[in-house]
Amino acid sequence: MDMITALYEKYLLRQIAKAPHNLPEHLTLVLSESDVLHPDGVSKLKFFVLWCNKLGIKIISIYVDILDTDESLRKEMVLQLTDKLHDVFSRMPNEIGFEIYGEDGEQKKNREGSGLLVYLSIGFGGRSEITKAVKSILSDVISGKLKPDDINENNIESSLLVKHEPDIVIRAGGKHLSDFLIWQSVYSELYFTDVNWHDVRKIEMLRIVRDFQKRQRRFGK
Repeated sequence: MDMITALYEKYLLRQIAKAPHNLPEHLTLVLSESDVLHPDGVSKLKFFVLWCNKLGIKIISIYVDILDTDESLRKEMVLQLTDKLHDVFSRMPNEIGFEIYGEDGEQKKNREGSGLLVYLSIGFGGRSEITKAVKSILSDVISGKLKPDDINENNIESSLLVKHEPDIVIRAGGKHLSDFLIWQSVYSELYFTDVNWHDVRKIEMLRIVRDFQKRQRRFGK
């Protein structure tokens, strides 16, 4: 790291520290499978989570978009990524809890923690999440646990994989968002980085947080 970059990092940290009440509590990161499979992809993800933990962010939701359309290859990719990410997160500090979900939306790995909570969704996007929530609600209606007239937003939200609304959704090196957290992110701030995931440095993370602090959120108004 050169001296100018180091000084700028210190400057950003001081600015962020001036508004601790305005940090994003829930941050969403959208990645592609190639981002994670890159030689530096998983180690970059580890450092990203540790940076967020140090800043005091409470929740991170991470979506890995699986692009391969061949079903057998997709399943193999999901299994490999699940094992790879579980191995990395299980060696992180114990205060960091995590939940890893596969393409079917079922929880595959988890660990409770006392601090930062990380949701990792591998190939399970927003359309699938809402479809699964609707099926769960219909099942409750059929079994008599819920009346059709009683269905409301709360029923849907309680059936979703991630119950928390992200403050900001980040896409590294991309121009388009995925369908991750369709319901939850309707009022989220969006941030597109101009660098690829494996080139993201701590200074980019600090810029994102500082940019969020300076925004005036309107929540759809």
